[in-house]
Amino acid sequence: MSLPEVEVANYLANDEKLMQQMASLRIDKLSYAPVFTGTPDDAFIKASSAPWIRVTPIPGDDAIYSDDARLFEYPRVQVDFWIRKEKMAHLEELQQRITDTLYSHGFNRYYKDRYADPDLDGCLMVTANFEGFEMKGE
Repeated sequence: MSLPEVEVANYLANDEKLMQQMASLRIDKLSYAPVFTGTPDDAFIKASSAPWIRVTPIPGDDAIYSDDARLFEYPRVQVDFWIRKEKMAHLEELQQRITDTLYSHGFNRYYKDRYADPDLDGCLMVTANFEGFEMKGE
């Protein structure tokens, strides 16, 4: 496995249905999939760019050992997306699509929340934590 946040970002960016759903809700038309592994430039961060996704790693290193070697690892990431409040009726379908996409790649959601973003007027920040599974090779 490469960096888990990069893998998860690629899974989401390559989900055509998710990208189409997001594009239909966005005021600004983009020529790329707005899925980032860090915070995008300040010029991008505005309500008209929403929805967009940020994937970041969650610190920690959970693993199962056998004979002093790692047998399984459980990478964790946080997936955040922003949506304009007037499009809140679509929040659940986006959240479910993200969850389904990541589940199909071996990541399970174990936490979710949403709140008004104090730094981005008119937008909600939706957040979820996911844990993956990786069997270590010999």
